Amino acid sequence: MTTEIQNLIDQIRAKSISLHVELMNERMKCQTIQLELESLKSELSNQKIKEQDYLTQLSNLTSKLEEAGNQVVEPSKSIARKDEEIDELVKEIEYCINQLKK
Repeated sequence: MTTEIQNLIDQIRAKSISLHVELMNERMKCQTIQLELESLKSELSNQKIKEQDYLTQLSNLTSKLEEAGNQVVEPSKSIARKDEEIDELVKEIEYCINQLKK
């Protein structure tokens, strides 16, 4: 009976050691996963910062594009106004020439 008890104790000891080794392996895996998680969180944070920077740049570029569009429209109005002024000057010159001919 003592040999049976000793065999059972040895089996329990072997299972205990095996479970302990598995536990240590799982803890190491857990630590590795936690480190990876922290790394991914950091990367996500960096990506969010980049995203915010890109959104800011996009907003700035959109504003500049709108300003450029407004500037393009304004010169065309200015050109039309200059054309009108030139037409008026031409009419005045023609009037003066006609007055001189008389």
